Order: sequence, then C-alpha cells, then structure tokens
Amino acid sequence: MSELIRKVNSMPGSPFTPARPTYSPYVKTSRSLLKKIAPLHPNRRTPPPPPPRPPPPKKTKKELEREERWEQELEDTVEGWYCLPEEERAVLRRAKRDAELGFDD
Repeated sequence: MSELIRKVNSMPGSPFTPARPTYSPYVKTSRSLLKKIAPLHPNRRTPPPPPPRPPPPKKTKKELEREERWEQELEDTVEGWYCLPEEERAVLRRAKRDAELGFDD
C-alpha cells in the first residue's frame, strides 16, 4: 500500500508532491532586494511628525489700514457693535471683507 501511495504522489499532477528545492536565478536577487526594504517590525519607530506650517505672511501697512477702516465703518453702521460677541464680529468682518474685495458666495 505504501508503495502505491508513493507511486501516486510521484505523479506530476499530484497535490502531495514532496517539496523539492528548485533553483532559480531570481531567488538570490529577490532576497537581496527584500533585505534593502525597511523591516515592518512591531518595534519599528514611527516616522517623525510633519514639520509645522509656516506662519502666515505679515500684513502690509496698506492691508492693516484697510482693515482698520472697515472696522470703523462697521462700528458706525452696526447697532450695538461693542455688545456683540467676538464670533459675530468676525462673521461681520469677513462679510465686509468679501464684499469689498468682490468675493461672492
């Protein structure tokens, strides 16, 4: 019986063929390439965080004067400007800036 099993296993289409090392010229190349790739071990250091964003460019004197003028106009036109919370003031300032510079929503 064991001889019959051995004979069937030695057939080319058998799923139980014994594992034979096969020589391929690509084996050495692929191994050397795999060694160059960084290993993915659990103790691998995490990459450093991205650098912080650069600070926004400084406003020119002209831009500061324009914003000051808009602020004065808002103080004159909006009732209770000084009583408004800062969030509402920021919304009104942005709307004024968009209207002056021609940005449409």
